[in-house]
Amino acid sequence: MYQLLESIRIEDRVLHNIELHNKRFNMARKALWGQSNLIDLSTLINIPEEISNERYKCRIVSNGQTFSVEIKPYVQRKIETLKIVFDNNINYTYKTSNRTQLDKAFAQRYNCDDIIIIKNNLLSDAWAANLILFNGEKWFTPKKPLLKGTQREYLLSTGKIFEQNIHLTDIKSFETIKLINAMIDFDRAPAINVEKGVFY
Repeated sequence: MYQLLESIRIEDRVLHNIELHNKRFNMARKALWGQSNLIDLSTLINIPEEISNERYKCRIVSNGQTFSVEIKPYVQRKIETLKIVFDNNINYTYKTSNRTQLDKAFAQRYNCDDIIIIKNNLLSDAWAANLILFNGEKWFTPKKPLLKGTQREYLLSTGKIFEQNIHLTDIKSFETIKLINAMIDFDRAPAINVEKGVFY
């Protein structure tokens, strides 16, 4: 059985978007294991006194019965180029340790830093991040991501980004793409020029 994962950003010694992580984690527990009791992940996390105010990644792993917590300094990958990859069968509805399909897609990036996964002619996600795209006026995110990330949910709730079905042929109508996840918020995500940084 695969394990459920949650990666939570600790910064300034604060757990960020913990309510969204709790919501996603408990929904997955109920869907996968029929567990309806609610768990507050913050009660499992003891932030060590010695860590600084920098970014740390808190990784929680659970098999439904046990939980492990690991806290490590976070180093953000440099991403400047994206490769279009096609996979109509890929699925990652729940954040689990089974990343086989994602890793297979990532292996097709060739000389690029990351990927844009196209599923049924629609943009979905990158390897370990959600996509947001800027058309010169507003930021949009694919309506059908593989995984509904917590940073994506936060930005939607605050009206900073909007959902939209984005077809493969629509990419060139956008100027910029960013990759966001729990560890990489809107401001930290590098802006990738669509014309220069996306490869087919």
